[in-house]
Amino acid sequence: MGSKGMGSCLPPCGNWLMVPVPPFHPVCKAPKLVEEEFKEFAEGRDNMTVKDMTKYMRDKQGESTVTEEEVRNLMERFIDALMRSSSSRHLRQLGVSNSNRGFRSPGSSKSLKQELLAVERSGREPPTFTLPLFLKFLLNPIYNGHRSASLYPPSKTVSENMTAPLSDYYIFASHNTYLTGNQLTSKSSTEPIVNALKSGCRVIEIDCWNGPGGTIKVTHGNTLTKSVGFEDCIQAIKNNAFVASEYPVIVTIENHLSQANQKQAAQVLKRVLKKDMFIPSPSDRPPVAFLSPEALKKKIIISDKPPGDSVLTQVMEEPEFTENMVAGALLHRSSSSGSSSEDESKSLRGGKKTRRRQIQVAESKLSPISDEDSSSQDEPRDPEFEELLYIHCQKPSEMVERQKKGGPLVPGQHAIMANLSESQLDDHIKSHPKDLIEFSKKNLARVYPFGLRFDSSNADPMDAWSHGIQVAAINMQGKDRAVWISRALFSKNGGCGYVKKPDILLPGSTATLNHESFKNLHSKLELKVRVLMGTDWHRNYDLFKKPDYFVKVAVHGMYDDGLKKHTKWIKRSREPHWDKEFTFQIRVPELAILRLEVKEHDTFLRDDMVGQSCVPVTGLRQGIRAVKLQSKKGEHRNSKLLCEFRLTSLSPSNSGTMSSVNREPVPGCWG
Repeated sequence: MGSKGMGSCLPPCGNWLMVPVPPFHPVCKAPKLVEEEFKEFAEGRDNMTVKDMTKYMRDKQGESTVTEEEVRNLMERFIDALMRSSSSRHLRQLGVSNSNRGFRSPGSSKSLKQELLAVERSGREPPTFTLPLFLKFLLNPIYNGHRSASLYPPSKTVSENMTAPLSDYYIFASHNTYLTGNQLTSKSSTEPIVNALKSGCRVIEIDCWNGPGGTIKVTHGNTLTKSVGFEDCIQAIKNNAFVASEYPVIVTIENHLSQANQKQAAQVLKRVLKKDMFIPSPSDRPPVAFLSPEALKKKIIISDKPPGDSVLTQVMEEPEFTENMVAGALLHRSSSSGSSSEDESKSLRGGKKTRRRQIQVAESKLSPISDEDSSSQDEPRDPEFEELLYIHCQKPSEMVERQKKGGPLVPGQHAIMANLSESQLDDHIKSHPKDLIEFSKKNLARVYPFGLRFDSSNADPMDAWSHGIQVAAINMQGKDRAVWISRALFSKNGGCGYVKKPDILLPGSTATLNHESFKNLHSKLELKVRVLMGTDWHRNYDLFKKPDYFVKVAVHGMYDDGLKKHTKWIKRSREPHWDKEFTFQIRVPELAILRLEVKEHDTFLRDDMVGQSCVPVTGLRQGIRAVKLQSKKGEHRNSKLLCEFRLTSLSPSNSGTMSSVNREPVPGCWG
């Protein structure tokens, strides 16, 4: 991990950055750490010069190769932006004056703001930061954000080798992409398909059924969801496939069509997609090994998907998993409302009857429609449709020649995509974790949410990724933590929708991984997160008292890399100072995601969700950084945290013991 300089770690100088700093918010008191570092680098003076800031950024912020000229430009750009959004009174409060801004004509009769805006850059001397201005700079997520420059929206620079087979990459995937809401009654539309593609998704799923008058409709079968036309969906994919990324889009078609409609679907695909569609040669249906994302650049790949088991079938075949899933939802609901562990245990005991009632209700509602359109599953395949398929998808029950019921997934002579339900993945993780990883080294594997997730919620995709599974299909309309984590992982590698799997999960790795053997791996990275303060809250959460904020700090990662911690809640403070440090030892940093989630504590009601931020651990910037929060839906909010991040690479000592490591500071940003 070599040092990276200013150019790769700081935001670029493009016009997108020339936006006003958010309106002035009077910060009552700088955190103790900020005061200490200001005093240290200002060397007892009332302000920090460009030289002081350069030394600070090199020594504390991890920007080891930054130059004084770059720091001067950054400080000037920041103050210029501040001018556009702050009054003269606010500027004086921050200590911005003719003297510290470096202007040569202080005698002007104009207001401070007018004069600062009027003077040409050529008449300026080097800027300085007072303590309030230094704090304002640190709190600005544009100029001092916690994400590395490679994760900023304008960056589409692919940093990983894209010439390996598709099976070597995690692929950003959506589930039932056409749905606008829940899985039972929502509307089908092309809009969520367009949104998914624009957000970087590379796997689009459409369920195709026989419509009236020989038409093809896209809908969630055996539910009350409204349909959308098949050709409309394909046209939307064609128009938006390569807006966010040039790398291949995989269209998975769940085929409930008659043979005649399969032929019609093939003709629509050819007519609309034309040269954008990848048509494999007969010897590659299916291939011995998948082509690379680079070789398939700007191509749309067609994959079939076997009709999934009905919800009733899933419930009947996996009663234990069903009860556990509902129990988990009840536990999450009680813990989110601030309940004690005693209350949670009562909730779970009382919830047993509730779980059974919910399952019975689901069975009764789904029984009348579960067998509708089942005849389409027995329809013969149309040759014209079959010749378009590059990725052949199979359920474990269809791998009859090599798959025993309840046994591990066994690779065949050709590369395919295994299609697993959430409950089937759970079974394989418990019984055959090493075989799951081995299967995914040559083949693709896809996991989709359990059928009872009517609200379009999701399972934790980290369970799939930790076992080498490339395609964790996400209900993007769910807006839950699984969506945040997926967006965070796929913000890597230029946001192209493909992220290389860790070496430990790739072909050639001799590691035999399971939960126990993972504990014997040495930690590669130590992450320290010090939560300093929060400010600029976008709304009030209590009418009759000041808010009680607390922060959840979690790392989502492979096996024991995943840990969850939290600060205490600060009573009745609009500007809480926690000054709490958390330490994480991470074995597979390539897969680790840091989640910061702010909540407002309520004693009797469910805690209010204030905002969240998820970022790859390898995409963090060192030092004291501003963390801009987002809503559940990913919308940006003014609310932000100020945190210190320290990353230290760890290597085993000669003795090979976990307790003794060699420590080496990590450069300013990773990845």
